[in-house]
Amino acid sequence: MKQRVLIAAVVLFACGTLSAANVKKSFRIEKKFTLAPGGSLVLDNPNGDIEIVGTDEPGIDAIAMKTIVAPDAAGIEEGDDQTALLVDGDERSRILRATSGLNRNRRWTSSVAWRLTIPRTAFLRVISSTSQRIRIDAMTGSVFVKNFAGDVVLVNDSGQTTVESVNGSVIYSNLEPHGNVALSTVNGNVTVSVSPTADLRLIAETVKGDIRTNLPARGSFFGQTYRGSVNAPGGPTVTMVTLMGNIHLIANGTTLQSAQSIRPPTPAQAPMSSSSEIRPAAQLPHGGTFHQPLVKGVFRYETNLGDIKVGEIQGDAFIATGAGEVLLGAVSGECNVKSFGGPLQLGEISGPLNATTNAGDITIDAARRGGTALTRGGTIRVGVVNAPVRLMSGGGDIIVRNGAAPVSAETRSGDVNVTLERGARSQKLDLKTDKGNVYLNVTTGFGADVEATIFTDDPAADTIVSDIAGLTITKEQVGNRTRVHAVGKLNGGGERVQIEATAGDIRIASTPR
Repeated sequence: MKQRVLIAAVVLFACGTLSAANVKKSFRIEKKFTLAPGGSLVLDNPNGDIEIVGTDEPGIDAIAMKTIVAPDAAGIEEGDDQTALLVDGDERSRILRATSGLNRNRRWTSSVAWRLTIPRTAFLRVISSTSQRIRIDAMTGSVFVKNFAGDVVLVNDSGQTTVESVNGSVIYSNLEPHGNVALSTVNGNVTVSVSPTADLRLIAETVKGDIRTNLPARGSFFGQTYRGSVNAPGGPTVTMVTLMGNIHLIANGTTLQSAQSIRPPTPAQAPMSSSSEIRPAAQLPHGGTFHQPLVKGVFRYETNLGDIKVGEIQGDAFIATGAGEVLLGAVSGECNVKSFGGPLQLGEISGPLNATTNAGDITIDAARRGGTALTRGGTIRVGVVNAPVRLMSGGGDIIVRNGAAPVSAETRSGDVNVTLERGARSQKLDLKTDKGNVYLNVTTGFGADVEATIFTDDPAADTIVSDIAGLTITKEQVGNRTRVHAVGKLNGGGERVQIEATAGDIRIASTPR
């Protein structure tokens, strides 16, 4: 890669004494560089503020303000000479770097403030040592910021975002994040503001501060770490970590003062475990609560009565409780959970899933390898489905927020609401309720061979409606009931979609890709 040095274009101002012994001089440099949409940009700036704005225009418009502070004109000249702005790369991968030489006996200091406009789809990486503020706006590509001192502000950056800071606060504001967000600092606060209806998975940790929100968060603490979800399960994961500061997750347009603490008055903290396999059932044959932040290896636990809460299991999980809540933040392997009475709240499940409760809701943030969830009475909520799932409820709604694999869902009483992954062209589905409505949400290009049936006493009220043309609807009398039947191909056909409802509506709704 070729390397170029940017040359000062305009001397902005001179003198302006800071003290009896110092003068300051600033140089304004303006330059344009090629950068293809979806390309990558690295900005390495040891000292100085940074502002980057994403646009729909190709290329980089750069304004750099180089400032030198020295005791005299000779020091200014030396500092200007040794503070170089370097350019590497090509239109696919561009690097901008400020350097100030290796002279340890220099009599001057320098800083470079950058203002860039870049393609919003670019992959952006910013490395900084000292600044008052780094601000990044309107990016849809991935953003990574590593900063030692100074605040980091991110506004309307919807892609995957990572910030690592030491001495400074991190502020993130975006109505609907589409990628995972990970924000961390040592000596500072972390603040995130999103739409009040945004669906998120939340991980928050602070040692010395508090965790506060005015959004409907549901979850539990594992030591100092809070794991849960906001609004419906699913959606991107927002991770907020600080050692000394406070964490705020608030609705856009509201104040920090409106947020309430979610930390319990006396959080239970269990020692960390590193054993390859845990079998606490022998220690607690009659019951008891098990609460642990981390289990490494296979986890086996059985109890007659008690809650089971584990932040992360790095292996397979085999869990049974006679009565109690089961809450697992993440499981990297196979997950088998059974409760004879109590809710199941499961986070990121990377292996095959088998979850059963005789009474209680089941919440699953992500079923990466699919599986089965069964409750005899309660609502089943699943955020992300990446492999075939079978969901059954004896009485309660079934909700899938982001289906990227076949879904079989059946409830004795309640609604079935399935939203497929945006852009899904076809998917095999089997959706049934014995008393309730079925809602299927797809994009306009979705193709399927559909058979939908309603059994009803009131055919005028219970109807089949599809936003996508292609269904032929008929009605016939079957005993004392009317059978409303729809068959056809959506967008030329595709996987088989079978829907059945009793005393309720069937709706196939579409949205643009």
